[in-house]
Amino acid sequence: PTHIQQAISQIHPDVVAKYYGCGLCLPQYDLKGMKVLDLGCGAGRDVYIASQLVGPEGQVVGVDMTPEQLQVAQSTQEYHHDKFGFQNTAFYQGTLEHLNEIHELEEGTFDV
Repeated sequence: PTHIQQAISQIHPDVVAKYYGCGLCLPQYDLKGMKVLDLGCGAGRDVYIASQLVGPEGQVVGVDMTPEQLQVAQSTQEYHHDKFGFQNTAFYQGTLEHLNEIHELEEGTFDV
């Protein structure tokens, strides 16, 4: 969709270059103000797409087990803050089997 292509065009080239995912898995309804959790976020491409879709009132959290990928995601947060005009992302290292060990993830607080 055009709005997704426009969102991707706003993402830092390093993040786009490190994308190894299998496709964007976001619902087709309005995400404004929602809280989104991206499991296996890698370098954060989908997090930064969702960040634009949820807007300044929403939040997007990415979790990945790979320090090198998370370093790319975290090192470009300021770039995206400046580009989007708001900061609504967070990244944490962890495995899907042990999400309960990431204390910043409160159970039952995510919409997507």
